[in-house]
Amino acid sequence: MKLYLVRHGKDTPNVRGGWSNEPLTDEGIHEVIELSKKINDIQFDYVLSSDLKRVAQTCELLVSHLNWSGDVSYESRLREVNNGKLAGMPNEIAEVTFPGLYWNELNWDERYPEGESPKEFFERISSFLDDIKALYDNNDALLMITHHGVIEVILSIVSNVEYSNKIKKYKIPTASLSVVDL
Repeated sequence: MKLYLVRHGKDTPNVRGGWSNEPLTDEGIHEVIELSKKINDIQFDYVLSSDLKRVAQTCELLVSHLNWSGDVSYESRLREVNNGKLAGMPNEIAEVTFPGLYWNELNWDERYPEGESPKEFFERISSFLDDIKALYDNNDALLMITHHGVIEVILSIVSNVEYSNKIKKYKIPTASLSVVDL
């Protein structure tokens, strides 16, 4: 099975992401349209997308420009890390309300307030990947539109590299494509 992993386009820069429901910026929309031109010749069997706004918007733009006529499966398990109370919070307020609270500062079992821990996030994505392997055929090509953190976990699993929230091991720009074989 081949996974075509697409990170969403740029979204609102001055708020905390995670489970925020921020839209794409004009630049993000342009990035996605440019990406669609680069992947126009790839034939996909299925399209899966995170259900958060910035990713759903990326998905809608891509499938429109790719003339995709099939269904899109919107999956909540493809969401970025659940950053709980910080989701969508303006950065300046987050700095005052939760000083020093960043993803790479959390311990493995430590949760965001009303959110999830790095361990829970990793297990959610790992479980979803196992379900994908069981549901789809080895010859299928899946377009999966999601978030940096999700792609980072998948690349770590596929590459057999230990995942950690402490450092980013992969450079995954907005509106970029990563291809992996499962």
